[in-house]
Amino acid sequence: MASTNKYIQNGKFTEAFDSLVTQSIEHWKVPGLSIAVIQDENVCAKGYGFAKDCEVPVTTETLFNCASMSKAFTAAAISLLVDDEKKYPDVQWNAPVSSLIRDDFVLSDSRYTEQVTVEDILSHRSGLPDHDDACLGVFAKEPDTPQSVTRKLRHLPMNQPLRTKWQYSNVMYTAACHLVEVLTGQLIGDFLRQRIWEHLEMHDTFYGLSDLQEHQGTDNLSRGYRWDEESNQYVEILWPDQPEGRGAGEMISTVHDYTKFLKCMIHQTGPISPTGHKELVKPRMIALGEEETRPYMSSNCYALGWNVENYHGETVINHGGGTNGFRCNMMYLPRLKFGIVVFGNCNTAYIPNEKISWALVDEFLGIPLEKQFDWDAAGEEDLAKEHLKTVEELYPNLPEVQIPLALPLDTYAGEYTHAGYGTMVVQCEDGKLQVDATDRTWRFKLSLEHVSGEFFVAEKFDVDNHYKDRIRAEFRLGADGRPRSLGLELAREILDEMIWFQR
Repeated sequence: MASTNKYIQNGKFTEAFDSLVTQSIEHWKVPGLSIAVIQDENVCAKGYGFAKDCEVPVTTETLFNCASMSKAFTAAAISLLVDDEKKYPDVQWNAPVSSLIRDDFVLSDSRYTEQVTVEDILSHRSGLPDHDDACLGVFAKEPDTPQSVTRKLRHLPMNQPLRTKWQYSNVMYTAACHLVEVLTGQLIGDFLRQRIWEHLEMHDTFYGLSDLQEHQGTDNLSRGYRWDEESNQYVEILWPDQPEGRGAGEMISTVHDYTKFLKCMIHQTGPISPTGHKELVKPRMIALGEEETRPYMSSNCYALGWNVENYHGETVINHGGGTNGFRCNMMYLPRLKFGIVVFGNCNTAYIPNEKISWALVDEFLGIPLEKQFDWDAAGEEDLAKEHLKTVEELYPNLPEVQIPLALPLDTYAGEYTHAGYGTMVVQCEDGKLQVDATDRTWRFKLSLEHVSGEFFVAEKFDVDNHYKDRIRAEFRLGADGRPRSLGLELAREILDEMIWFQR
């Protein structure tokens, strides 16, 4: 790496870089980061802060949750199937998914069941919005699996014509995982270990906590945290297995192992074929237009498990990840053979992750200070924009005089079921209607406040991350005058519509 780089000299991070990282994690309340930089075949890596218990230090061998950085491996796994024309002749990027797993892959709009292809589900252009709240986690009576999540698709409403709008969809990546597992007869983690990880000598990479415990144990595993303003301390966040999220997330790894994968991508080496490399990073859909991106960046396009954009004339290929208590990102500049991986163990880590990554890119490219983006200011601005929606924002046309409920409040209590989202149990407690949805992957509770008529505002509380949101809720009465349906605004991309649960 260039000796003129103020952040890296003689293969090591400088005091200036150490200071940048230390100040960033202190300001943004992040316990620890693990960072690696690649230039050609050279790697510079270091850990900062603590991994757990406020005392165990982060190293380059510390294990983190990779979250959505797992998606690049899901796409890579399918590229191996596409390349194997003898064993998997029907697996092509443009093959309809229903032709490969016909019994399981059925969409709510029958027109698209036969049309949505492998590359459609991997590039988030299937027409299906985010339906994460439909997924049942390990605390449910009947937890979801990749197969059950895939089979739910037939009950999940779509909101866009095929290939017209980019909409991030974790459940479609879980369907892609199910595709791999059905065709290969292996769990996706076993397939990746056999076909990719062992080839790249990624010996510290695992698929979920159970896989980690089986192969190595959890001694090197970081905890995930959130910063609690009231107590002025870090609070550990529960991290269970999420088998229902395979394909979309679930991988566990280190920055050291991820540099091996980035080298594979940068140099276009095996086990991925030259054609596979080309297809994985070929833009399929505009994700963000230029007016939505940061300064000096082009439109952001999505390929297959990767974002592709242009920064000061250089192509940048990247992907981030976020889950309870963890944030991470990886990027590389293919022409310059330069790459970065950052893992952080707190919900706020996404800001220093971006700041540090782009500071390294700016220094490497020699971008003058006046053309560098202020990530700290952007982070503060983003946080300032966060607010709970008001009743008036959710219901702009309320009557001046509140219309009373048609029935006593406790009459609305009961079980309401949706074929895709499962059951919501409404209870009347302390004069309010409450829903406990902690059986979901992303566990939450709802507290319903009456607004007018049969309309409510539901405060949605994320029990792990302590995030709050407000969504619309509505009851509908049957011909007998009793509550028969509950509508919840659980998929906001479906404008003016709700997910309807039947009693």
